[in-house]
Amino acid sequence: MFFKKYRSMMGIGSKTLMSHITLALFVAVLSGVLSYVLTTQYVQDKRVSDLARKAEHIAESVVHSQVEGHIKPSRKMVRVYQNLSESRVFFLESGQEKPRLWQYGDIQAPDTQEEDLQWVDIISAVDLQFFTRILGGETLSALQQFEFAQGVVLFAGAPIRDDEGTILGGVVLAQPVDQLHRLSRAIGFMLTIVVSIALLAAVLLSTLQTRRLVLPIQRLTRAARRMTDDSETMERITSLPNDEIGDLGRAMNSMSARLIDVIQNLRRERDKLELVITGIGEGIISVDRKGSILHSNPIFLELMEVDDLNGLWDAEDDNIQSLKAMLKRCLETGEPEHMDWTNHSGRALYAGASPLKGEGGDIIGTVCLLRDVSEAVRMEQLRRDYVANISHELRTPLTGIRGMVEPLIDGIMESEEERQECYHVILKETIRLEKLVGEMLDMSRLQDGRVHVELEPLELPGILEAAARGMRQIAVDAGVELAVETDGSELQCMGNEDRITQVLVILMDNALSFTPSGGTVTVYARDAGPMVEVGVRDTGCGIEPKDLPMIWERFYKADRSRMRTTGTGLGLSIAKLVVELMGGQIGVKSEPGKGADFTFTLQKQTIQ
Repeated sequence: MFFKKYRSMMGIGSKTLMSHITLALFVAVLSGVLSYVLTTQYVQDKRVSDLARKAEHIAESVVHSQVEGHIKPSRKMVRVYQNLSESRVFFLESGQEKPRLWQYGDIQAPDTQEEDLQWVDIISAVDLQFFTRILGGETLSALQQFEFAQGVVLFAGAPIRDDEGTILGGVVLAQPVDQLHRLSRAIGFMLTIVVSIALLAAVLLSTLQTRRLVLPIQRLTRAARRMTDDSETMERITSLPNDEIGDLGRAMNSMSARLIDVIQNLRRERDKLELVITGIGEGIISVDRKGSILHSNPIFLELMEVDDLNGLWDAEDDNIQSLKAMLKRCLETGEPEHMDWTNHSGRALYAGASPLKGEGGDIIGTVCLLRDVSEAVRMEQLRRDYVANISHELRTPLTGIRGMVEPLIDGIMESEEERQECYHVILKETIRLEKLVGEMLDMSRLQDGRVHVELEPLELPGILEAAARGMRQIAVDAGVELAVETDGSELQCMGNEDRITQVLVILMDNALSFTPSGGTVTVYARDAGPMVEVGVRDTGCGIEPKDLPMIWERFYKADRSRMRTTGTGLGLSIAKLVVELMGGQIGVKSEPGKGADFTFTLQKQTIQ
């Protein structure tokens, strides 16, 4: 937990350095361990094979030292063998029930001393197996524990043959593993030194490289912060490297220059717009050079929530005093003034004051336009959202059309097949654009009340079947089963067949878009007491609870990654308006991962 918290507080330089050091440490340790293991194994195998060759050479040299049919080299010769091989020398004799093993007791004694042969009892089955194989003509070597040597030794044995190839006995060399361990420790010590030096060099190189990487980034960060603190101050970043960071710095230089131009242009345009707005308003008040009221209208009194102008500037109301101060500033500076506030009734007000100048250019008074901007504020936000959504939706098909038209104009598409593919894409995007424009016009007519829905008696089962037939091929292409369910009754209602079909198509298209292949979309209708309930139920991905309140908004779209197709985001809004025009209500029930159930109600047919 502490390491994670510490790592989250580190900068990019520290993280990069830690990553480099960790990688270097891992590689160095891994290389050292592998080198140690491989080197130790190689040395061990080499010592074992060398010991086997020495055993074979000794066996060849002692073949002529027979005494009464037994192999018996002199003590001096054995001493030479032992010094050359750095091992204890044993001799095997055969001819008994089992092999016998002997050695000289005091190998340093002179040859003239009485013989003191030491016979070694072969008790271990493993030892006996090895000695039997040697007397059978095999040359053996191994690193393991032997009972006759009382511990783990490097072992090698070779048979002793006479000139005719007859096996007379065997020679056994047993070398303590202490020498091998000392050599292994020496190898490990040298590898530790090499790994430490390599790791130290890697740390130094990583530090230098990280510093070279981080310094330009720190300069870019400081410049960006200064630009944030003062958007009108441009500081060019110099001495940039010729790499990706340098490209980023040059891009920031260009961006900062353009940003200042954009900000200045926006401010100039804002000032012009403010001047235009100050000349249009509901409430009007004008004052002379001394601040006396020259003219006002009733709407001004209403917005300021006062009964008359008597003692207006003497009132203790903060809004009135703020307005008075604004007019005073306008008179003193000769510059337009404006202010916004919310009155005690919660209405958002806007006041803009402009100086009145005489023929000589002297300021003779000021005029203030005051208006209720509550609705305008709300509509401005709606307008921005609407324009942003329309622009986004129009951009996609227009971009697709342009992307196909330009290659056709440039003659890039040489084959007829490629041109036909472009034509199909253009047609598809044009149909999509036409659908979007049509839905926008439909939405506009429905909201403006220009669409009047004629209600007539209808029977729903036939309408549901007809609507489902129109969507059947789309469902087949999507691999989704489209079913129609009714309760078997006539389900008579009051409505408009075209509009009911329109709502059903919107809901079915929405359900097919969010239902994976193999799922089911069901269109149903049933008696719901005073109303008839019509619905479209699917087994798709469902709707997140946070999305449910917004799905009826224009251009609102849920997670597009789960959609099979891309819609305009207007369908559900249109469906809601159409259902409400027919006197019904529309709603949805859904759980994520379990599909959605859209339902709307229609009035039952009235009995005459």
